[in-house]
Order: sequence, then structure tokens, then C-alpha cells
Amino acid sequence: MLKILWLALLVFVPVICPCAQAQGPVTVESLLSKDTRLLVFSPHPDDETLGAAGLMQRVLQEGGRVKVVFMTNGDGFPEGVEQEDHIAHPTAADYRKYGAERRVEAVKAVACLGLKESDTIFLGFPDGGLSCLCQQFFAGPPAYRSPFTLESCPPASEIIIPHTDYTGHDLTQELERVLADFRPNLVATTSPEDQHPDHSVTYFFVQRALTHGRQKNPSFNPRVLTFLIHFGQWPLAQGAGTGLRLHPPEGFPDKGRQWLSLALSPEEATAKRRAILECHTQMIVMGRYLLSFARSNELFILEN
Repeated sequence: MLKILWLALLVFVPVICPCAQAQGPVTVESLLSKDTRLLVFSPHPDDETLGAAGLMQRVLQEGGRVKVVFMTNGDGFPEGVEQEDHIAHPTAADYRKYGAERRVEAVKAVACLGLKESDTIFLGFPDGGLSCLCQQFFAGPPAYRSPFTLESCPPASEIIIPHTDYTGHDLTQELERVLADFRPNLVATTSPEDQHPDHSVTYFFVQRALTHGRQKNPSFNPRVLTFLIHFGQWPLAQGAGTGLRLHPPEGFPDKGRQWLSLALSPEEATAKRRAILECHTQMIVMGRYLLSFARSNELFILEN
């Protein structure tokens, strides 16, 4: 399964040209201005805050625009549903209700960072099922059916293109529409090395949609930053909850990519912590882990 995914990534991931590095080191700050249009792709509600809360605040401070795209509503998390509702055997209705709660939390979290509800886009694709969409359920039919919500298409209120189902083709089309409508010049999403399948596959789908966008319009070429959420015990092993500086994890595969650190002001760090605390359903299950991202900086990898 992973072999198929990585072969696909080799097709769609842009290669870093050595001559680009000769122009001098790039910083996150050098990518931002009043003209920045940042589009953040988050696999689940809370990933955007953990990985890029400071980045979003900084773009808004510069006078730029930010939108966040949530790939799923995070409704496929049995342990979370069980602890949130104190039930041993959640039903499909319980999972759907849990996803609706996480959606509300996400809007409140990004509001702490200065975003409005109109700056969020929820695609409603299956939590825990994105890797299936890039393989046996890419083209359909049939569409993938979530074992949690028992749905095979996004909620009607979240569908952008009519007749969208849980297939990789339809997800790609929805991402392409979002990119075409917002026309970002900076994109941030989870790393392909992230050890959560939904996170690494989110990168694949975003890169695929970007590739299609470039083919249709060569002038469309946003810079891409990735952020890491899941990699072993990182960042818990680096002083969780202390607010200290975050460093790249040991053992991360070195492929010549450039790590960038964005130092957060005290105000930005405080707002990020407030946003994390808005993720009540996740704080119940993994509060210490979430707060381990409340640091004095954020880390990104420049992908192109």
C-alpha cells in the first residue's frame, strides 16, 4: 500500500532545483507580505492550529489573507467518541455528532487566530479513510464507505461540486476547485513523512491538485510549506508544555529539504495556546500531546 503511495508521490512532488538554493537562505518571513494568500490544508480539525497557528496569525498581521481547508471532520476516532460521550459502543449517529462537535471547535479555534467562519472550508471526507481513496477507491464506483459514519459521500452542506462521493477523483476535483477559487500564492499542509496515514495522504492529494492547476495555468505556482504533527514521540520528548523552542525530530529522513523556523511573539504564542484549548474533544484524550505544540516557534519544510 505504502509503495503505491510513494510511487504516486514521485510523479507529483516537484523536485527542488539546486540552483534555487544558490539565491540565499529562505525564511518564512521572506515569504510573507500584504499580498500573501495562504491556504492551509488540515487533515483533521486541530492539525491546522497545532502546525500553523503562528503562520496564519503572521499572514493576517502582514495584511494578507488566510483560508483553512479541513479534509475531514475528524469523525472517525473511536477513543475520542467513547470518552466524549461516555459510551462503550458508538453508533454511526454518535460518530457523526462527534464530527459536528469538532467542526464547531475548529471554527472557534481559528477565531482565536483572527479568522472568520467564512475563512474555513469543510470538505467532509472520511476520517481514517483518505489512504483508501488514493488506491482502490480512487476512481470509483463504488465509493468508499466510512466504517464509522456509514456515509459514502460528504454531508450535503459541505459538497462543493455536485454528486461528489468518497473517491480520490472527487476529492482531487474539490481541491482543484478550492485552489482555483482562492488562488493562493502560499500553501501549507502536513508532511509526506507524517506517520498518520490521513496526514501523509493529504500531502499527496494537495500536490496532485496543485500539479493539475499548474498544467492548466503555468503561472499558478504557489510556494509549499509542510508541517509535521505525528513522528514517533515527537514533540512530547522535547519538553512538552514548557513553551521551549521546537526542533526537528531525531531520525527524520533527510532528503535535502530545508527546515524553516518561525519565531512566535508572546502574543502569537498565547493566541495559539488559546486556540489549542478550544479543541475540547481532543484535549480530553490527548491534552498533553496537543499542548506540546504550544512553543516559542513553529517548524516548516520548504517543499519547492
